[in-house]
Amino acid sequence: MILSFNQPAFMPWGGFFCRLLAADRMVLLDNTLFARGFTFVNRNRVKGAAGETWLTVPLKKKGLGRQKIKDLEIYQKEYWGKKFLTTLSHLYGKSIYFERIYKPIARIIKKQDTHFLNMAIEILEVLRSALSIKTPFVLQSQIGVEGMGINLLVQITKKLGAGEVILPYPSQLLVDWRQFEEAGIGVRFLKFAAPVYPQFHGDFINCLSILDMLFCSGKASTQLLKKSFTLTG
Repeated sequence: MILSFNQPAFMPWGGFFCRLLAADRMVLLDNTLFARGFTFVNRNRVKGAAGETWLTVPLKKKGLGRQKIKDLEIYQKEYWGKKFLTTLSHLYGKSIYFERIYKPIARIIKKQDTHFLNMAIEILEVLRSALSIKTPFVLQSQIGVEGMGINLLVQITKKLGAGEVILPYPSQLLVDWRQFEEAGIGVRFLKFAAPVYPQFHGDFINCLSILDMLFCSGKASTQLLKKSFTLTG
């Protein structure tokens, strides 16, 4: 079995889904701390007439200290949700693929549930289905393994009985991935080259949320992703 890992993310980019395509399971690290400062966990970019547009989920933070991702709550969800859906309609409403992607996302956004993780996972499932990817997500909190860094990933891999992991290509220089090999676990690195596809609103911008590709290319997005990565190691 081959594993990949990622923190739960709001409308992630194509590289996330390439690792999902290449693995047998993806472990979502929901029991890790929400990062201070900038993070893609609760935000990503789409594209408007003026260029890139950031879409950010506001979170309740005041007086709560450092929180784990699984505990995050959305701040003023109803107000934010209306604004978010209006933005999607404005930017992509003319797409021939719009209703197919927008409707299930809108149903999720309109729910009364303010739990960020629930929303993020439900949207990930919509996106996974739209891309016809069968690889399932597994929550770290369901596995029952805690820790930090590469040691956490090694322990999760052992617990699930996997023999190989896929890491993002930059990990070769950024983390001590040899801990996997010392534990008898194979390591491969996925190199993602963002595919070029027709976009709305002017010149091409790469590495946007997968939403942009789906609204612009529909079902062809899956083949674009399959051609956009290589595995080494």
